[in-house]
Amino acid sequence: MYDIIYNLTTLILYAVTSYYFYKVISNFSSVKDNKYAKFTSILGAYLIPNVIIYTSDIVNVFYTMIGFILIMVVFYKSSYIKNISAVMIFYPIVVSINLMANDFCAKVYIYLGETLWMDYFAQTLEMCIISFSWFLIYHFSKDKLSNIGRYIDIKTWIMIDIICLAPFISIITTIINTPLGKEYQAYPIAIACIITSLSMIFLIEYIVKNVKNRLENQNLKLEYSYYRELEENQKNVRKLHHDMNNHLSVIYSFLEYDNLEGAKDYFNELSDKFNVSNRVFCKNSIVNAVINSKYNLAIQNQIDCFFNIDIDEILPLEDIDLCSIFSNTLDNAIEASLKLSDISQRKISLKARCNKGYFSYSISNNYNGVIKFKSGKYNSTKLDANMHGFGIENIDDIVKKYSGTLNITYTECEFNLLAIIKI
Repeated sequence: MYDIIYNLTTLILYAVTSYYFYKVISNFSSVKDNKYAKFTSILGAYLIPNVIIYTSDIVNVFYTMIGFILIMVVFYKSSYIKNISAVMIFYPIVVSINLMANDFCAKVYIYLGETLWMDYFAQTLEMCIISFSWFLIYHFSKDKLSNIGRYIDIKTWIMIDIICLAPFISIITTIINTPLGKEYQAYPIAIACIITSLSMIFLIEYIVKNVKNRLENQNLKLEYSYYRELEENQKNVRKLHHDMNNHLSVIYSFLEYDNLEGAKDYFNELSDKFNVSNRVFCKNSIVNAVINSKYNLAIQNQIDCFFNIDIDEILPLEDIDLCSIFSNTLDNAIEASLKLSDISQRKISLKARCNKGYFSYSISNNYNGVIKFKSGKYNSTKLDANMHGFGIENIDDIVKKYSGTLNITYTECEFNLLAIIKI
């Protein structure tokens, strides 16, 4: 009877630890969309945080580390560098907590009496400590690790990995070189590794906030520039209205003397002088500023644009997310269009609207037929591809944030992206 209760308790505590460990890693990176990846990631979440760690134990330490790395690299979606960062941050926490919990509970077992009941109690206490630790880590990190994929680039992940390398190596060498019976000697390093890893989560949150603020400032600058230009256009229109009689008199004089060329030239001069470059695509001022910026850039590069935008109602999307969708897709479309030597083929069609409780966003553009697709991701065709190609990945992260769907299709000459989010 007691064996059944103990085994049931063990199973429950293992499941709790696995659940919170899995949630922590899922906040960091997403599992690939296939049953094998999901099964393996769940299995890894069961085995990795529950592993028993002793000092002078090479086998469990290295098997856990190698297994963790393989699962993150093979079965998770994000870039290899980012997934390795998850190992660098959380592996020292795993082995440090498990080492100290095992040693502490072993001492409790010896102190209270080496009986079967004390053995059950000590093992249950160890699992409780580990479960509660991951419960706390999850609630500590869940908000800090949200949307990190959209705001941290490869260079920053490499920097984070380099910083984590010292505690990562320190805890491994400490566990291997500390003799049995002197586990207390490893405590300072283990505690330092846990603090360092948790501090890295604070650092990641700080970086994300800075990048997000920078993007918001860029959008606000675009909005400010848009309103300045709009105000200037309105001044020009008022000037035109004020001098209209004079301008009409000049044009009439040209026509009266059958000087059609002079009338045309004067009219064209007026058109250029009072040309309004800004358009009102939607009532969201920040989004409108972003679209205007990209639209003007496209027109300057002789790209034929068709924009049909109807998103006047309030959306449950953050402005920075909405702007990211427009700016990333339009940047990609403009970049692809500029690679076409035949100017007549440079075309971008964008449609965005709210209808029947859904926000739909569709953009299509012609391209040169070259697409790099690797490991389930679209890669940049730029020479420095390692520093680019995150636009679609960012859009995918945004759409998933709002539980939407993203569909990408392409032919030999046309690329299409469709995002749908329930509002």
